[in-house]
This record gives sequence, C-alpha cells and structure tokens, in this order.
Amino acid sequence: MKIQGLAVIAIIIILPMTMILNSYAKNQIKTLDLQIQYDSKLKNATYDAIKTFQLNMSNSSTSDLVNSKMRDINASINTFYQSLSSHFSMYGYHKEVLQNYVPAVVYTLYDGYYIHSAYTNTLDENDQFDEQATYQNGETIYGLKPYIYYSCRYKPDSIPNTDFVINYSLDSYITIQGRINGKTVNESGYLLSSVKRNKEGTITYKGFEILIEESNKLQQNVYVKGNNNGKKPIEINDNVVGSISSYPCKKVNGVKYYQESDDHVFAIINDEKYDQPSVKSIMDNQNGRHYYEEALTFKSTIESLGIKNLTSSDAVDAYGKKYTDYENNPYDHYSIFTELFSDEGTDIEDSNSNFNAHKMQVIKNSIESNLIPAISNYNEVSTSDVNFAMPRLQDYEWEQLAQNVSMITFLQGLNIGGKIYSGYAIISNNNNEDYVSEESIYISDGNEYYRVTQEGLENKNISELVGIFNLDFERKSTNVSDGQETQTKTIYYYPREEMESYHLSGNQNIHEYFKDAERQSNRYRLAQIYYTALGRERYGMYRVTNKLENIQRVLENP
Repeated sequence: MKIQGLAVIAIIIILPMTMILNSYAKNQIKTLDLQIQYDSKLKNATYDAIKTFQLNMSNSSTSDLVNSKMRDINASINTFYQSLSSHFSMYGYHKEVLQNYVPAVVYTLYDGYYIHSAYTNTLDENDQFDEQATYQNGETIYGLKPYIYYSCRYKPDSIPNTDFVINYSLDSYITIQGRINGKTVNESGYLLSSVKRNKEGTITYKGFEILIEESNKLQQNVYVKGNNNGKKPIEINDNVVGSISSYPCKKVNGVKYYQESDDHVFAIINDEKYDQPSVKSIMDNQNGRHYYEEALTFKSTIESLGIKNLTSSDAVDAYGKKYTDYENNPYDHYSIFTELFSDEGTDIEDSNSNFNAHKMQVIKNSIESNLIPAISNYNEVSTSDVNFAMPRLQDYEWEQLAQNVSMITFLQGLNIGGKIYSGYAIISNNNNEDYVSEESIYISDGNEYYRVTQEGLENKNISELVGIFNLDFERKSTNVSDGQETQTKTIYYYPREEMESYHLSGNQNIHEYFKDAERQSNRYRLAQIYYTALGRERYGMYRVTNKLENIQRVLENP
C-alpha cells in the first residue's frame, strides 16, 4: 500500500480519537474548575456563618447560656444558607433547593457540639396531638439536635464498683461524673502539670510567679443608660439617654462586674444596669491566682479518687463493653493522667501530651459516631437522588477540630459535569466568649496591642503592660432608645480602645519563647503578665459546673 493510503487511514483513525480525547480533557478541566469553584463557595458561606456566630456572641451578655447560644447558632445557620444561595444563584440554585444537598452542619464548641440536620417529628401514643401545633406528627424538621458533650465512659477493672464519665473540652478542663470505688463523684477542674505553691503562698506556673493584677489596668468601656456624669454621652433628640464610660472590670462566671465608686459595683446584662449591693469591691484582681490554685487542688483530687493510673484501655461503650474487645478499637493505649504527676518531660496540658492525644480520639469518635448516621439518614429525607455519606476527614483536620471552636458544613450531590460534587468545609474562629485559647491573650501597652511573642515587646516599659483577652478589642454594638421607645439607634464602641499593632506578628511557640527566661529579665516579667492574664480570663469564663460557693467567694474576696 502506498504511503498516501497509510496516511489517509491514519487520519481516519487518529483524528476522531484526538477529537474525543480533546473533548474529554476539556470536560475534565471544566469539572475540576467547577470543583474548585464549589469548594470556594462552600468555604466562603461557612466563613460568613461562623463570623455571624462570633458577632452575635460578642454582642450578647448572655451568649454563654444554652438558649442564647442556640439562638446564635440558628442565626448562623440562616446566614450560611443565605450566603450559599447567593454564591450559587448564578447556577439556578436557591435556598430550598440547596437544602436538599446539605445533609448536616456541625458546630464544635468548647465542651461539646451541635449537629444541625433533618429529623422526623414523631409523637408516641402517649403524646397529646394538637392539630394546631407548629410541627405535625411525621413532619420533617430541620433543626439542632441535642447538645453532645465530648465524653467517654470508663470502667477500670483495677477499681471495684467504678463506672464514670469524663467530659473533655478544647483545653485541659474536664468534668468527672459517676461512681468511683462505690462513691458518687462530681468533680471539675483544669489539669495543669507545672503549678507549685511555696510555704509563703506564692503560686508559680512553669517557674513564673503569678501576679495580683492592678484593677486600673483592667478598665473597660461599657454603655450605661441614663445621664452618667457626662462621660461620652449618647444623645437622641438632644436628650442624653446614656453614656459610654470606662470602669475597672472583673469577670466572674461569665458576668462582667464594674467598679463605679469605692463601694458601688454593678453589672450590665442585656443593656440593663444591675447594682450589686453584696459586692463591695472588685479591685486587685486575683482571678489568675485562683485559676492556678484550683488547678493544684484538682490535681490532688485526681490522686485522691484513685484514678491517676487510668488508661484509655479502661474506656467502654454505652453498653459497658470495653473498646479493646472491638476489632476496630478507636482508642490507642494511653495513660491519661500520668503526665499530670510527672515533673519532667511533657506537661499534660501541652498539645503533644498523651492526654491531648486521647482527648482528640474521644472527640473524633464522638463526632463520627453521631454524624455518620445523621448524614446517612438524610437519604430518606432529601428529594434529590443522592447517596449521602460522611467523607473521610484528615488527621490534621481532626486536630483542628480538637483545638478550636469550628463549623463543619457538607454539600453533596450537585452535578459538576464529569462527576457528582461531594465537598465539605471546616472554618475555625476562636474570637468568641466560649473559649480562651493560648493565642487569645494579647499584650497591651495602653496605646497598641501585640502578640506576646512580638519581637521587641520585652524592651518596652514592662510596668505599663497588661494581658487582655482578644475579644475585648472587638467592636461591640447596642441599640439605645429615647426612653419612650419612639426612636432608637445603634451605637458602637470598643471595650478597650488600643489600636492593633502595625506588626501584629510573633507566631512562635509561646511556652518555648519563655522557657529559659532568667528571673530578673524583662522576658520573665512578660511571662508573668501573660500567664496571669491567661489564668484570669479562663477563670472568669462561664461554666455550668462552677460551684456557687466558689463564685461567691471570688466576689466577696477579690
């Protein structure tokens, strides 16, 4: 056959193949491009939602209470769907359509999590059925399921008549509830390794002496109704309706108390002023000391309960069966509290400790065991023809969830050409009232604020520095009225007025930065300021397990 004939045959065979491959490549590129676009849109909508959650919490004085927190989360969910539908509007998807492709949304909070998904409203035969009820029997409802704690149950063979649960949190705070050696137990506290108290009563953490803080350095602005000495007055129709004033401030169990005069203390709850006649003074703040003192006491409690040698192998499921009996045991073997009683090596509160490794496995196992059925059951609810399933999260993503307040969203089943889209987004935000992380404390010099490891910070006038919770630098808003409710307006103010440093840097490990600081050095004094502020803010947080007598003691004896 002549070469011209071979060329014709080659063209007849190769040209169609080339056209097919070219078309396939273009479709694959288009699919990949859509995949990237959808990932970005889901991530942006998730960011908008958790930002809303942060803003709502920071502008409510009751945000740490359950009903307020659920309100803030539901508002955040609405923001998520509105933002998602806005991003996907050009593709013809609106909120009601997109809801069929979102099997679940998860909020991982300080000591537990909420799952927002669809469920069937079911009334049993004993329920009084009301035809006028908001939700009917058998109706599909999208809403928050009950709050689930990061908890694990333990039945160690070495301790008779013992069956208890430990609730974990994003930091080292735990709650122990149940029966140990036949006795009912309900104890809570922070696990801190390197706390010591000498004969004179001095408290040190990691070798740094904890301070009693000057209250004048802890002043904050707050809006108070009425004509309050003319300090930054707020007017409506030329009438002073309130003012923004600065007072020494102390937080106890989530409530901020302000010192107006030598013997007058008040609190602001939902923009209303409540005088505190039983609280005479909040000066000389010792919350930082209380934090470390109570951690030292809790360490002794762990030992006295006889569970210092507790291991992850003592964990059991809801039916009392040991996880070690399962073929796929979710828990590696760890001695949970050993590092608490060791003076060398890793501290129990360090991120690489055995305690934190076990805690991460507890959080992972709890979320997976509840989220997998929630997503799978969505197959029975959604009107879309999609096989919903929980994707496999990477190890670094589980670490992110175990260390931060986060939001997880899932979007599955949308057609992107060459395949069906299945994506998820995880966005974290620790600028909230729920959690004080080690990075949440900034250092203020009265004019600007910095990260504690900011280069050159230790060369400033140390006596003027103070540690401040990052949320206190965030703008707050409140609605004010003229008293007759005929006119209202929104005002904005900052609890602390310092400006963010132009070079807000210094991301190195905080504990390593302070590790070898000499006692008389500025770095040592800076460490004192930082660790005192960290303890102060954590101690002042609202906790369901806070004991009333401890709260009263702190208020009566600053």
